[in-house]
Amino acid sequence: MDLPFREARQTSPSPDSPSVGPRSINLSIAERQVICASWEKASTQSDIGCELVARLLNDNRTRFRALLECKSGSFLGSGNYTTEDVNGMSRARSVADGVNCFFNKVISKLMDHNYIEEIQDLSLQLGAMHFRMKVWFQAENWLCVKNCLLDSVVSALLKDTKGTYLICGGIKKVQTVEKHITHAWFKFVQFIIQNMKKGFLSEALNSDSHNQPKTECASPCSSSSNHSI
Repeated sequence: MDLPFREARQTSPSPDSPSVGPRSINLSIAERQVICASWEKASTQSDIGCELVARLLNDNRTRFRALLECKSGSFLGSGNYTTEDVNGMSRARSVADGVNCFFNKVISKLMDHNYIEEIQDLSLQLGAMHFRMKVWFQAENWLCVKNCLLDSVVSALLKDTKGTYLICGGIKKVQTVEKHITHAWFKFVQFIIQNMKKGFLSEALNSDSHNQPKTECASPCSSSSNHSI
């Protein structure tokens, strides 16, 4: 199902350069409130972190499956993974728990006076941590993570049987998520991913200034590889 907030692949790297200051979220109070309310509702309908990990495992563009294989030492094969499968893998479950913990934390900041700075700092720290943990992203990976996360939230909201419905062809009722909700979430997640990327790149530049240049290796599991995922 194509969702209205899906973004075309960005080709210009300049907006994500670490030298460019973070964009403001520009969320109204109403948008912040709807994010808080929809996150609470989505979290009761689904395990968002688990849904995200399953989607990343099943999206070959992310190379997330190769990363988990490398970190866990287990071969995951080529089949599709469900949330039940994720719950059965300790490493994948740990990532899912980390996703839930992070979003619970940043969403708890949304109604603070200085919420932009607080969420920006948390996102920068998370991006830097990904570099230190050798979860090395290419440009395509950031876009896939953003889209998979948005899909996971909307999918969870669509499980609410008391949600919003549209009438198609005068007969069929089709459940939908209201546009103002998806728009608010798009801006929110966009800001988080942008700052995660900046934190990641800043940590990479800092590391390069203190270490000898690394030799790129074709294997995603090699400790000398510049891009593991």
